[in-house]
Amino acid sequence: MIRMMSEKEPIHIRQAHLSVPFVYRTMQEVEERRNQTPDLPHRHDYFTVLVVEEAEGTHQIDFTNYPLRPNTVYFVSPEQIHHVTLMQPTPRGHVVLFRPDFLQNYSIAPAQLYDMDLFFNCDESRPIELTATEMRQLQPFLSAIANEVAESNLQKWEAVGAWLKLFLVQCKRFKAANYLPNKPLDKRKSEIVKQFKNDVEQLFKQFHKVGDYADRQLLTANHLNDVIKAETGTSAKDFIQNRLVLEAKRLARYSELSAKEIAYQLGYEDVAHFSKVFKKAENVAFTEFRTNLPNV
Repeated sequence: MIRMMSEKEPIHIRQAHLSVPFVYRTMQEVEERRNQTPDLPHRHDYFTVLVVEEAEGTHQIDFTNYPLRPNTVYFVSPEQIHHVTLMQPTPRGHVVLFRPDFLQNYSIAPAQLYDMDLFFNCDESRPIELTATEMRQLQPFLSAIANEVAESNLQKWEAVGAWLKLFLVQCKRFKAANYLPNKPLDKRKSEIVKQFKNDVEQLFKQFHKVGDYADRQLLTANHLNDVIKAETGTSAKDFIQNRLVLEAKRLARYSELSAKEIAYQLGYEDVAHFSKVFKKAENVAFTEFRTNLPNV
């Protein structure tokens, strides 16, 4: 159920926290909670995996709307803003929530998680669409997680961590089979791209220049740019600016900060420079973008 807002009503982004390291719920359980507390776009400090078996509606992740489709898995990283709108009262599926510290404590290093390319790097957050057969292959992992969470078995959370890792590995295999381009794997280039993406996600407010990221890998700026362009189709400079612009759009939509304050938060001392970067990326001035944002 979505609450309509007037044009003058300020919009605040809710920060959702997870009080425990790991949570499993069915989609139906989540929807029952939503009926008691209306859901609005919100930002998590934890990872979310939404496994849809049957549902109709929309899953908005940042500024992209993805239709909720049967046999589809959606991944949301900490700090992403998302919102689910359901068109049917009884969805079927699974919701898995876990904090970064759960990964560290139970067998999955954060770097290993990002290496799976399932969760957010600013150029990709596309869900994985599966066949009915592939979805059935995920069911044993999800059932095992649900059973472990419900019981009080010895080394319960170690088992949950192991099943979660197997589930994510299987999702990675499906993604590799369905989406990755058919080209020879260059391990070194792959490592450069992964570190660059992770560095940008962590440091985009601090470092705006390709050379800053090249220095972290002991590369020249030209070489880093060549690798990123060849492997992703996007130049390193554009990748950095796309991440900055995404954060600017989030703040424009869900905060009352002025353009100058947003520019400062993103590491720009000159608001005119920030405005130039934004307009080049979006083909619209920042103030115009903000003025034309639709109501929730």
